[in-house]
Amino acid sequence: MADTVLTQVQLEDIFQSLTSQLLGTTDPSAVRITWPKDGAPSWRIDDDVCFVSVTPSDNSYTRQLQTDYSPLDQESLNSTLAYTAGVRVSWTLYGPNSSDNADLIRAKLFFDSTKSTLISNDLALITDVPMPIRQPELFNGEWWNRATLYADFNHLVKRQSTVPYLQSADVLVSADVEIKEG
Repeated sequence: MADTVLTQVQLEDIFQSLTSQLLGTTDPSAVRITWPKDGAPSWRIDDDVCFVSVTPSDNSYTRQLQTDYSPLDQESLNSTLAYTAGVRVSWTLYGPNSSDNADLIRAKLFFDSTKSTLISNDLALITDVPMPIRQPELFNGEWWNRATLYADFNHLVKRQSTVPYLQSADVLVSADVEIKEG
């Protein structure tokens, strides 16, 4: 019995790797999870850099939970609680190709190869993906090209536990019951 749930770090690793594939880059500094600790850009204005942010996302579908039971042995059942966890991925892209790269990520989210990667990780794209937004950013008196894109995903979660069979029960029958009519 093992749970199938992705941790925050696992989700970040999946989407960092997937983003690198979608952008066709092998440069580890091109797709990042964390922001520079000093707050200032740690790249040049002409570098194409993508930051990936993965956060939980709530919707009415994520609130539906289902419990199933299956025999485990002579003394217990396997209880499986299954539900969908919402995941929002935001991409913040900088550089001269930021808008084009954001559009490329959006388009490739719908490719079969991307779908296969997501499915193998118990993830599914919610296909209502908005267009990227171009948002130039002023830093040190220079306008840096910036684009932002987000998409929502569903993550199938299964949490398992063992439930013992009911071995016995005490039953008390009482004849001192008054029945009223009407």
